[in-house]
Amino acid sequence: MPTDTLILIVAIVLTVIGVGAFGHYFVWVGTWPRTSGKVVGNEARKSGHHRHDQYSYFPRVEFIAADGRTYEVRGDVGRNSEWPLGWIVGVRYRPSNPNHASIAKDWQRLLFAGVFLGFAIATWMAALK
Repeated sequence: MPTDTLILIVAIVLTVIGVGAFGHYFVWVGTWPRTSGKVVGNEARKSGHHRHDQYSYFPRVEFIAADGRTYEVRGDVGRNSEWPLGWIVGVRYRPSNPNHASIAKDWQRLLFAGVFLGFAIATWMAALK
């Protein structure tokens, strides 16, 4: 396969991922209500394939939705020490189904999309030389 064709394919893939990530944020998650939640526990998951067990800890967060009911969501960002109990974090949830929620990481979602679009632009520039 010629190098130019490969570069063009990579540019298309990066563009689709970047635009898709922006679309996902601005059409769905970014429009969901944002509220505060409280870390009520940690879920430990083994991470790594070392001789010594290493764990990543994911927070369990309770929040109150607009319907006045309490819901719990497990965070998808792990760390190598437990999350402090009682710590307040932002939560976004789907209004029609508050069980579908995530810890609000708006800047991370936008950074992810921006990085892919940045690489896409650079790749397009290389492909169109």
